[in-house]
Amino acid sequence: MITNFYTKSENIEKDTMRIEGEEAKHILSVLRYKAGDLIDVVDGCGNRYRVNITFTERNNLEGRILSQVRKENEPICNLTLAQSVCKGYKMDWLIEKCVEIGVNSVIPLVTERTEVRFGNPRQEKSKLVRWERIAIGSMKQSLRCYLPKIGPVVGFTDLLRDVKKHDLAMIASPESRSKNLDDLEALKDQPKNTLLIVGPEAGFSPDELSQAEQRGVVPVSLGVRRLRSETAGVLFSGLVLHHLKDLA
Repeated sequence: MITNFYTKSENIEKDTMRIEGEEAKHILSVLRYKAGDLIDVVDGCGNRYRVNITFTERNNLEGRILSQVRKENEPICNLTLAQSVCKGYKMDWLIEKCVEIGVNSVIPLVTERTEVRFGNPRQEKSKLVRWERIAIGSMKQSLRCYLPKIGPVVGFTDLLRDVKKHDLAMIASPESRSKNLDDLEALKDQPKNTLLIVGPEAGFSPDELSQAEQRGVVPVSLGVRRLRSETAGVLFSGLVLHHLKDLA
């Protein structure tokens, strides 16, 4: 079974790299790799390396880089999902699945009807650290070489201020005026940077939908059935990647 391991880019030099901590412990103690073995390592910045292990100790290994591949198994589009923060472990699940299918970044979003609130910066930081750890595992599992950025948490108004940074922005909405993805000409033009916005299970407020449309965000229907927020986030991302020929 093909397996990618992960090390931060600062641990990589011209011809060598090192892996430390739990990742090295897993490679050496659990999987029983040793000096002389070959492994595949990604740096989260879009690179995969073929590495010959040259040195090992308890929670540390070093290796010589034999080859390098850039942007392997990465989508041609930069897809950002702004997702209303889900309750419990649902946000964990959403991040895991979105990284697997090819989302490039996830913005935890707080809207008028979002039930999850962060009481203090420490609580928010703890969640972001957890979500990044989940993203790393999902990146490795799906054989990606780019680590999607998770966070920071933003409010709806702040998110809309940055809409123009994207070639296309869409918001999931059950309103009758919402468009079908098949009918979006802007999507057929293969936008390089696309933003998807998904609200809480109670939906966006009328004022939020109005603000979004005023900023040029396109309301999009995800079908006639009512979806949970985390389901909508994964489905929306998958459908857009399919339309962009990434999952075809």
